[in-house]
Amino acid sequence: MPIDHEKLSSEYSSLLKRFRLKTFFLMSMPAAWFAGLRIDRLDSENCVTSLPGGWRTQNPFKTMYWAVQGMGAELATGAAPFAISKSMPEKLRMFVVGTEAKFIKRANGRIHFNCSEVSKTKDAIQESMDTGQSVEVDIKSTGTDSSGEIVSEWIFKWNFLVTK
Repeated sequence: MPIDHEKLSSEYSSLLKRFRLKTFFLMSMPAAWFAGLRIDRLDSENCVTSLPGGWRTQNPFKTMYWAVQGMGAELATGAAPFAISKSMPEKLRMFVVGTEAKFIKRANGRIHFNCSEVSKTKDAIQESMDTGQSVEVDIKSTGTDSSGEIVSEWIFKWNFLVTK
């Protein structure tokens, strides 16, 4: 059965509601709630997440801790497939099986993570739906500071399997 695009659009909108997302984080991902992680944009083409700078996200060197950046970057690549999973009758098993990171500049202030490869996740999920096999796909997320300079680049290898 194909992905229900009307329900998917509704799931995207649901994840953009701050109170609902904060409640979800508090119950399921307390570290994300504590760090102040949020989803700024989510649609069929892009996902943008962000994290504030400051004491909750910094390391002893007064820059954003690499693991906190990873949390924001991972959510940028994983929010769309999570919404897709909620919009289909089948079950979607999804998890990260690998990651790469490149740190370019000190991360200070609010950092935005942009994933413009949402269509790759949808294609991989559709392929798993069609074949019944697990599908691995590399999804990139780029972290930028308030001036638009790249602070980090992330690649997450996701594994998707659609089951009945």
